[in-house]
Amino acid sequence: MACARIINLKHHLIKTMIIATLTIAVETINEQHDTEGMKICNGVASIQTYSKDGPVTEQINYRCRGAGAVQVSAAGTGAQAIAIGYVDFIIVNQDTYKEKIPCLVIDSFIPSQSDTLPATPTPDASEPVLAGVSAAVGNGSIPQIEDNTDTDIPF
Repeated sequence: MACARIINLKHHLIKTMIIATLTIAVETINEQHDTEGMKICNGVASIQTYSKDGPVTEQINYRCRGAGAVQVSAAGTGAQAIAIGYVDFIIVNQDTYKEKIPCLVIDSFIPSQSDTLPATPTPDASEPVLAGVSAAVGNGSIPQIEDNTDTDIPF
């Protein structure tokens, strides 16, 4: 599990997670339910990193449970989204070594693709918006001061 250790003033260890915010593209989704009825999704997503040669697309395993899984499932395969969570390591025992495979644990999933709706044309306005304001002033609804108090200032 990727974590940072911070020592507080009482010298007790506090374990905090390093939060990752990534823009991902979902490639595969495997949906399941646990014994409590909570939705679980896992699969493969792709992320883009940058090297000296330019952008590089990498694949990363992901898993999510609960609200994050519902959001991933609703977005579907091929969705691009912002995933908020942390990176965990799956340990696979090989013959001579232990392989650590990174896995993104998604807590929140915000789809960034939006279905484009056709723009609805607005009716042409026959007169500018301010014309109604000037008409209200001119028709007597706002009282006008017509005395010459500005010219009778005693200084």
